[in-house]
Amino acid sequence: MSRVLLFLAVLSITYLFFAALLSLKTARNDVDISIFDSQVRPTSFSIAVIGDAHLPEGQDYLAEFRSLLLEVKAAKPDLVLFVGDYTANPRDVEDMPKHRPDIIEALKLVDPIPRAVVLGNYESWSDADTWLTEFARLRVEALENETRFIDTENGPICVRGFGDRYTDRFEFSGYPEACGSLPKLSITHDPAGAFEDGVTGLVIAAHTHCGQVSLAFVGPLWVPSEAPSDAHCGLCQDRDRTVFVTSGVGTSILPLRYGAQLQWDLIYLSFIKEQWSVMAKLQEV
Repeated sequence: MSRVLLFLAVLSITYLFFAALLSLKTARNDVDISIFDSQVRPTSFSIAVIGDAHLPEGQDYLAEFRSLLLEVKAAKPDLVLFVGDYTANPRDVEDMPKHRPDIIEALKLVDPIPRAVVLGNYESWSDADTWLTEFARLRVEALENETRFIDTENGPICVRGFGDRYTDRFEFSGYPEACGSLPKLSITHDPAGAFEDGVTGLVIAAHTHCGQVSLAFVGPLWVPSEAPSDAHCGLCQDRDRTVFVTSGVGTSILPLRYGAQLQWDLIYLSFIKEQWSVMAKLQEV
């Protein structure tokens, strides 16, 4: 009996080890989302989403991140969305004045594909205003509680970027009137921002890491967000909004993932004029 228990214990530990190892291999996650908007002509976009890189200092980490960005670029999306937490914990970064521009320059690798950027809580904790200034200096526009018209190969789209709710930088701002007949989406870091008063439509977020460690029959052990639990990972819909939360491409606190795959996402987004019944399907690859 003891040998059977020992065998089962070894088997379980081996399974957990390899499952965690596979979860740390970044995968592409393909997602189909259709949005009803009677004011928008039927159109579609492919949109890449990258969040929660949590990059430590060092050229090896930057090289790995650049390789990922080139993979994203090779997929030829119409738009790339960067949804925050680019740096590792600021307490572990010795030279943030150098680390900050190194990261921002890396984001430019997706050029000439248009992009939209928001900050995360780790940027707030390492001086959000300095991050915004550095983004502007390096000619990478970061959005904070504002909207931009972005031209893509499939036509213009209005992208509204909200400040991070987790670090109290969220302020509601409506879409400009000129966005009325254009496709629209919002990006933010903490998905809790998607549930603030006045926020409707499609919102794309990050922050949760899908729990980073998520156990069968239990779910995530901890999610640092006030978003409803349905909006902690993947696709969530109600009558007012469609929220997609990326799992992210990095880790924080512990260099560990289990049951929450490292992922960047390629969203196939369609705007339709059908009667309200938003059809959205999540298809993981």
